[in-house]
Amino acid sequence: MPTYTVEVNGETFDIDAPNDDAVRAAVRQLQGQQPAAAAAPSQQLSSTPQPEKSTLEKVTGNINSFGQGIVDMVGMGYADEIGAGIDYAGSHVLPWRDAKTYDQALADTRGEQEQAYEEHPAANIAGKVTGALWGASRLAKAGLSPTANAIKAEAGLGRVTAASAKEGAILGTISGFGNGEDGFINRVANSGVGLALGAGIGAMAPAAIAGGTQLVKSAAAPLIAPFAPNGYVREALATALRRAGQTPESIANNMRAAAADGQDMFNVADAMGYTGERLMSTTARVPHDGRQGLVEALMTRQAGQGERLANHLAEGFETFDTAGRRIADRTAQRTAEANELYPAARADAGPVNVTPILEEIDQTLRPGVNQLVNPRDRIANDSIEGALTRVRAMMSDGNSQVTDFDTLFRTKLDLDDMIQRAEGQGAGNRAHYLTRVKDLVDQTLAEASEGYTGARDAFATASRRIDAVDAGRDASRISRRAQDTIPEFEAMPPGEQVDFRAGYVDPLIARLEGASASPTTNKARMLQTPKYEAELPAFAAPERGPQLGDRIGREQTMFRTANAALGNSKTADNLADAADLNQFDPEVIGRLVRGDPIGAVTTGLKKILGTVTGQPPAVVDRLSKVLMETNPDVALDVLRAGTQKLSQNDQLRARLVSALVETGAAGMPRLTAP
Repeated sequence: MPTYTVEVNGETFDIDAPNDDAVRAAVRQLQGQQPAAAAAPSQQLSSTPQPEKSTLEKVTGNINSFGQGIVDMVGMGYADEIGAGIDYAGSHVLPWRDAKTYDQALADTRGEQEQAYEEHPAANIAGKVTGALWGASRLAKAGLSPTANAIKAEAGLGRVTAASAKEGAILGTISGFGNGEDGFINRVANSGVGLALGAGIGAMAPAAIAGGTQLVKSAAAPLIAPFAPNGYVREALATALRRAGQTPESIANNMRAAAADGQDMFNVADAMGYTGERLMSTTARVPHDGRQGLVEALMTRQAGQGERLANHLAEGFETFDTAGRRIADRTAQRTAEANELYPAARADAGPVNVTPILEEIDQTLRPGVNQLVNPRDRIANDSIEGALTRVRAMMSDGNSQVTDFDTLFRTKLDLDDMIQRAEGQGAGNRAHYLTRVKDLVDQTLAEASEGYTGARDAFATASRRIDAVDAGRDASRISRRAQDTIPEFEAMPPGEQVDFRAGYVDPLIARLEGASASPTTNKARMLQTPKYEAELPAFAAPERGPQLGDRIGREQTMFRTANAALGNSKTADNLADAADLNQFDPEVIGRLVRGDPIGAVTTGLKKILGTVTGQPPAVVDRLSKVLMETNPDVALDVLRAGTQKLSQNDQLRARLVSALVETGAAGMPRLTAP
């Protein structure tokens, strides 16, 4: 009868037994798992000391146990069945081996697994961890890990937890079924247990990994960050990019577009939007070496906002003179042109016929009846009659009429002045009647001189351009609505639109130049009302509207960044300064004096933890420099490094979570039937 040597509870026994099943029964007897009657009567047990294993045997045993751990984890509970199948086949194929049944091979394989763990538990556990990491890596690479996929998709903790629980449930079910013994029913029961256990481990794994990594990072920050701040800065920037929903390329492109529009002071924090504002607020309030330079740079930049906006408007409207200067130039141009055209028209003129003009006047002064037949009463003339009577007297004395072109032309000039005065006095009706007469005078002069028509039209065109300046200035008033001013502008010919722009933009530039230069004054806000948001792109010079809108929008963004850092309550600044200066906490000393050492220790730990959970000044200093960076190429390199680092961290976190899930799921215990 063969003799088997086994080790139970740290003792070595020699067992004489006819077969392997008898040996296992004896082992269970020794372990107290079954009553002594279960052992075969032919067994003879004796305890003898065993020689200590050699170093080579120990190394070989550890390697074997390590490999067993890997195989057991990768096999997901089916490694024993696979190994038994290979052992069974080998016992029947290889001539030097005794043939085994499959059950014998399975029992031997499981015995070897148990022995490997019992003799070298550390190596076996290390093998299981290695196998879990390798398996998680393979699943993630193949895209079969829901947890890794969720983390790569930058999902929140809730979605990652759900994916991890799903993965754990699947792996636990598979492993539970594989680890089952003694029939199909037992395997199904074990798979149910595996499902529940795997789902539970999967649900807890993401939070455990996230909390553990954050704890390690926080604890290491005060020791590592002061000497190697770049890694922490890169991670902070990458996290900010992720929260802002942007990429390093989009940030760099925004900065390049700003530089192309003449706003090369647009920095990384501005391009990040709201997330950049919050980072800038933190860096401006936390004491560090670069804090003063940061604040001064923001204040200087904001102080120049009004001048920049004025230049943006001037370029957007292609107007670099004032409305008053434009009117003076147009008036001088009109006068010079008239002095050239009208003399030529007078030189070529023939006699004029004023009879149609006098008849039109008489229709108002003496409707239907000649005054010689029906003399007028002594009632005084009204203002309209008085004005028309004066004009009539310039062209006729009742017996003779004006026939000279120059005389009638001077009458026309006098009519222009009379109409202008009437309009200025609010006498619209008088101006209306005088305008009807002036139109007839113009027609009569045009009939007498071919050159007069060109001179008159040129003068009228120049006058309308002068009037367009006033129309633009009037349209800029807050009381005017965009629904009225835009159609008015669009109805003008291109030449008048040019002068309308000069009149419109001049008051806006004046308001910007007169606004406060305080860093807390947002001068871009006045240009972002519904009225100006509609009118500015409509009135801007051709193809200038989009650029003007972008420039104003960036000025608004730069103000918000500066305001987040410089504005609002100063309480946070004061608290940060106080904490920076207060290197020791007097409350600790006070508690010690009062005989409260536990309270002193607690207070000191609270202060230390408050420092640990924050970022050291070296990190904040470096972060502030990156946030203020205005070179797109430099910003792109720094931000790319951050996203690559964060991507590597995400991949590692995904592998750790998946490995933890796989370890828990694949490590299902075998449930044996009662």
